[in-house]
Amino acid sequence: MKAQRRKEMNAMALGMLGRVALSGLLDALLLSGFVLAGVIPADIALFYGVAVVLVTLVFYLLIRSGFRRRSKDPGLTFPQVVTALLMQTGFLILAPQVGYLFLINFFVIYAFGALGLSTFWNAVSWLIGSLALVLAFSVSGSHLQFPVANNLSQLLVCLSFIMTLGRCIYLANMMSRMQRKITEQNQQLVKAMKRVQELATRDELTNIENRRSLMEILAVEQKRFQRGGTPFCIAILDLDGFKSVNDNFGHAAGDMVLKTFVEIVRNEMRLSDHFARYGGDEFVLVLTGTTVQEGVTALDRICAETEMYDWSKFGKDIILTASIGITDFRPGESIDEAFQRADMALYGAKAAGRNRVMISPDTFESSDGGTTIRAF
Repeated sequence: MKAQRRKEMNAMALGMLGRVALSGLLDALLLSGFVLAGVIPADIALFYGVAVVLVTLVFYLLIRSGFRRRSKDPGLTFPQVVTALLMQTGFLILAPQVGYLFLINFFVIYAFGALGLSTFWNAVSWLIGSLALVLAFSVSGSHLQFPVANNLSQLLVCLSFIMTLGRCIYLANMMSRMQRKITEQNQQLVKAMKRVQELATRDELTNIENRRSLMEILAVEQKRFQRGGTPFCIAILDLDGFKSVNDNFGHAAGDMVLKTFVEIVRNEMRLSDHFARYGGDEFVLVLTGTTVQEGVTALDRICAETEMYDWSKFGKDIILTASIGITDFRPGESIDEAFQRADMALYGAKAAGRNRVMISPDTFESSDGGTTIRAF
């Protein structure tokens, strides 16, 4: 993986170096045109072309040698920017007759630097470029010219501006593509993080909250209760006879039964309620802003719908019912204590014959471990 990443980074760095070299050679061609126009001597164009080739070769060898991997600037952008600035400054001093060309190249160089430099290194390169310009103007400022004495010179000046605009637009387009790619990668990262969050908080089979998420929800409801006295209830739901489905018809049928039961419960719960798979065929329904008496109504419907549902579509003669234990959360207690009471109520519902809703002990006085609300 790291080798592949290094290979990609090398390809990117070499690709950018190739573009820089091409840009320099185009400038050398323009300078050759100015030689033909009689503006500058031939050795200026020759020296410029040789300088472009030598600088390109040096950075090519540095990139291929792996030197860039020891640098915090893997594309060697800053050294390339500084080298280009100093090179333009040198030729500005040597050939002030076409000094405008080297000056406008500063804009192209800084546009290139913007692709790979941080704010700090951009500022450093700006400082270096500024000092270089001060030096150039102090040495050759009075000799700077804008060569438009003949038609060929005018054409070359026009071409140089057209080329500069084209290079700046090209670099701006590259930056735009990079930003779009970063945006797309960020969106993919957000989706991946969301997926990880879902896997961490949702049951993979039924797509409802899992046990971990349930504990977080209950902690939030507990704080809300302690802060403002907002009531909530905890109901533990268990499918009677589910084990026989797995034993007789396989886990695929069992999975379909669980998914169907989840849909039955969802159809009866409110948007403000929370439904979680606690483990196996045991589920927990958190009824927010609800007293026990109010919560029993919804649980009563869940029992009825579960009993009436045609489970035989998942296996011959399958008959399933739901046993439910419910409790309210009380002042000064922990979530574990409330869970224990709800679990005792569920045990009482099972012991009393199943297919029923039972309120936890101490909610109402009862000699059989809880209060049966309805048995079918």
